[in-house]
Amino acid sequence: MSSKIDLTFLKQLFPKNGNFLKSIFIIALILLGSISFYKTTSFFTVQADEMNGYFQDKDSIIEKTVFAYQSDKKEIKQLKEQFEILSLLKKPHLVTAKKYASFNYSFSIFLTLFLTITAILGFIIVKIGWDNVTSFYLKTAFLISFFFSSIFGILPKVLGNQDNIKNNLTKYNFYNGLQLDVYSLINDNKGYLERNTTQSLDSLNLEILAITQNIKENQDLYFDVYIDRVPKEIKPF
Repeated sequence: MSSKIDLTFLKQLFPKNGNFLKSIFIIALILLGSISFYKTTSFFTVQADEMNGYFQDKDSIIEKTVFAYQSDKKEIKQLKEQFEILSLLKKPHLVTAKKYASFNYSFSIFLTLFLTITAILGFIIVKIGWDNVTSFYLKTAFLISFFFSSIFGILPKVLGNQDNIKNNLTKYNFYNGLQLDVYSLINDNKGYLERNTTQSLDSLNLEILAITQNIKENQDLYFDVYIDRVPKEIKPF
């Protein structure tokens, strides 16, 4: 007994005019660019996490020293609370800077890549003349490459990558510096606790108050967006 397989559906999927293949080509190029960008960003995020690990190792050593100090004095309790608050406040800044840095590296790499591809394809098209180019795939590759190079050139400016990286790292280092101040005070490097006089404890409390004031005045997070940096005109040449 013989049976025939109906293959008419293949004719519907692959029409003779090639529109399906052209659509697949367009989708494939866009997906290739998008997935490659995602993978590259993920790679740089992993590298940033590895670097972050070194910061955490350093912080853990200081943290152990701070909380290992045992004292019933209210000043020491305040300093430990401040240290913990600063740890919580500085983490978002490092994470935000890490994210922006990962995107920034990816934007730079893909901008260079697609600008090069656009320049090569553009040279070929200019040589032949746009109206004389009969290859759908050449024109499509050029337009998609130009699209990606425009996106990767515009987004870093609109998202303020450089500013946000700089501002968040500056804030992270600021909080880190305050933690080192707390660490120094708990270790009694200035001898306030050793002298244990009213005057020395007043001086210690003034420094604690100054740290609290710095915390209150610096609780902003930076993820600025600059819509005005979107260019009004985009020209391929």
